[in-house]
Amino acid sequence: MPELHCDANPRMIAYYLKGSGMDGVSGYQDLPDGHTSMEAEYLAIIYGLNEYFLKWNKELDARQSSLDVEKAKRTGEFDMADVASPADKTPRPLPPAVLVCSDNEVVVKQLSREYHIGNDRLRKLAMRVWQMTKNVEVKYQWISRKENLAGKM
Repeated sequence: MPELHCDANPRMIAYYLKGSGMDGVSGYQDLPDGHTSMEAEYLAIIYGLNEYFLKWNKELDARQSSLDVEKAKRTGEFDMADVASPADKTPRPLPPAVLVCSDNEVVVKQLSREYHIGNDRLRKLAMRVWQMTKNVEVKYQWISRKENLAGKM
């Protein structure tokens, strides 16, 4: 199962993808002033999930493109008028389940629906995460700061 490691502070977020051919996909983003540590942690998860979904879709497009080229070689048919992207031509399978790892235990428990989210801003961010992942199996796990690969960036 791919892992998404996330870490944040009020000034910056970072994420690191690990497993299922995504090793080394990482990123970081400066944040504007005015975010709390908790908000930043949620934003790191959102950014990381976006990157996970983008990486998955690019991989699917590459696979479909290779299949189209192989088919054209076998049949000798090259349809130059066909300009639709592979994504338009094929149904998209859902990405594999992902494990979201964070060293912020409260955020992990909130996203796992073990803790109530009393803050409106945090609730909106959590709802955004849940909306993004409604068709994908996502597990949330607390890890120590020492184990968090995103924290080393």
